[in-house]
This record gives sequence, C-alpha cells and structure tokens, in this order.
Amino acid sequence: MNESIFNEAMKIIQSRRFKAISEQEARSMEIDKKIPEFATINQQLAQTSLKILSAIQSGGNVQEKLETLKQNNLTAQEFSKSLLVENGYPADYLDTHYQCDMCSDTGYYDGHYCDCLRSAIAFVGVARMQRDTQLKLCSFEQFSLKYYEGKTVIDSNGMERDCYKVMKSTLSKCIEYASHFGNTSESMLFVGKAGLGKTHLSLSIAKAVLETGHEVIYDSVINLLAKIEKEHFAKVESDIDTLSLLLNVDLLILDDLGTEFDTPFNVSTVYNIINTRLNHNKPTIISTNLTFPEVKSRYAERITSRLFASYTAVPFYGSDIRLMKKKESI
Repeated sequence: MNESIFNEAMKIIQSRRFKAISEQEARSMEIDKKIPEFATINQQLAQTSLKILSAIQSGGNVQEKLETLKQNNLTAQEFSKSLLVENGYPADYLDTHYQCDMCSDTGYYDGHYCDCLRSAIAFVGVARMQRDTQLKLCSFEQFSLKYYEGKTVIDSNGMERDCYKVMKSTLSKCIEYASHFGNTSESMLFVGKAGLGKTHLSLSIAKAVLETGHEVIYDSVINLLAKIEKEHFAKVESDIDTLSLLLNVDLLILDDLGTEFDTPFNVSTVYNIINTRLNHNKPTIISTNLTFPEVKSRYAERITSRLFASYTAVPFYGSDIRLMKKKESI
C-alpha cells in the first residue's frame, strides 16, 4: 500500500477521533455548569481506579470488594443517565460518539485495518484519480433532446428507429439509474456512434452519484490502461494502485471501449476489470462507439459474453451533436 495515501487516510481517521473526543469534553463542561450534582458523580467515578488498587493492597476478600466497587460504579453511571434525562438531555449525552463503533476511530479493529480505514484509503485514492483526470461533470438538465427530433436511423437489425423516442427513453433510464444508485445497481453498456451523448450522460450519472456520497471513477479505457501498465512495469512504486481502485470503487465508468491498443496486456486487464467487478456485484458503465458485431469481432468470447449477458445495453441513436452545435455557433 502506498505510504502517502495511507498517511492521508490515517489523518482523516485521526481527525474524526479528535473531533469526537473534543465534542465529548465540551458536552461534559456544559453539563458540569448546568447540573452541579454531576461534580459529585464524576468525582466518585474518577476515584474508582484508586479504590481498586487500595482493595487489592489491603487483602482480605478482594473479589467481594471489587464486586462492590463495580456495583457502586454502575449505580453512579445509571444515576448520571437518569439525571441527564430529567434535565432534558439524551441518556448517552456524555458518551464519546465515534463515527466508527467498531474501532472507536482508531483505524484498527482486532489487530487489523478497520473497514473505516479501508474506506478512507479508497476515498483518498479515488480523489487523487479524479484530480488527475480533471473530471468535468455534466448534468441531466444540460442534455437537450432537440438534437434528436425528426431523425430516424436503421439499426443493426434493419429496423427503423425514431431517434427522439429512443433518446428520451435513454435519458429517463439514466436519470432513474442515478436516482436509485446502490450496490445492487446493474451494469450498463452505452452503444452508439461518436457525438451522440454517451459521454454527457455518463458524466451526468457520475455527478448525481457523487452527490449521494458514493465513490466514482470516470476515464477513458485507453487512459486507465496506460496508467495500469505503467504501474505494473514500473521499478518504483506509484502513488496510486489504479487497478485496485478500479476493481473496488462504487461506480466505475469506462469511456470509449475499443480505442485501446489490441495487446495481450490490455485484453487481459479489460477482462480482469469486467469479470472481477461482475463477480463482486460492482456496477460498471461502459461506453463504446463500436457496433455489436464490431465488439464481437474485436474481443474474445470471454469478454463479449460477459458484456452481452450481464450488462444492460443502452442504445444511442442520432446525428453527431457536436457538429450540429458547431454549425449553430457559426
């Protein structure tokens, strides 16, 4: 694991712990001022350790003395809770409320990395990738259906398609997907020629999903494969384990499948990403300018079978919107 990412993640965990302790101390000071009886209770609880040591040193029936101290301590704690409730506070008001109950915001549980630390490490890694890719997010509101009006195309099955109707359905599906995104969301394959809105809707989904607190990685297939290959063959450890992040991020969006070089390394890596994420029920969105026959001819059966059997195909029909917008600006 990269040291700089780990250290940054630990700072996040440690800041949570510091915040929880600071807030508890502030609440204690507040209660001491508003409920004077707490001073006596806190003094009794603070002397427990000294009384235990004294009981051990004095000999006699040590176990009985310890049990008595325990009961007195529990009674004092229960009394303090009832006192809080009587004064309009929650019974757990003076507890330290850590963000992670498993490790109390230490990052470690049962001698291993806690899940909260692993999540923080992933968060830092994803944030660095998003910074490096300079992700420019779009919105659904900016997606205009006017560019599809009055246009029809013949699909690969020889059927005439109304572009407006198809794209209106595609837009609705993408909005619905982003609105209800979760661990059980499906994987989708955006299929259509260049300039039909695949990137715009991919980035719109990314924006909406990011706003719900999920982690998203978006980039072109060719860029991500270049990073993975560079890290794989590098003699010096990289700041980011790109492949690990792609395999584990909440939502992975791969743009322009089919533009990458057709090398054994790239084919193997694409298969690894698709297969691993499917096996772990991790949603993925892949866009491609290739037709279905072109996908079949370019990729091995083990890739195409997973794409066609496990991904929901989302069609994009129309004319190149970028060219139409360029004409409008002239």
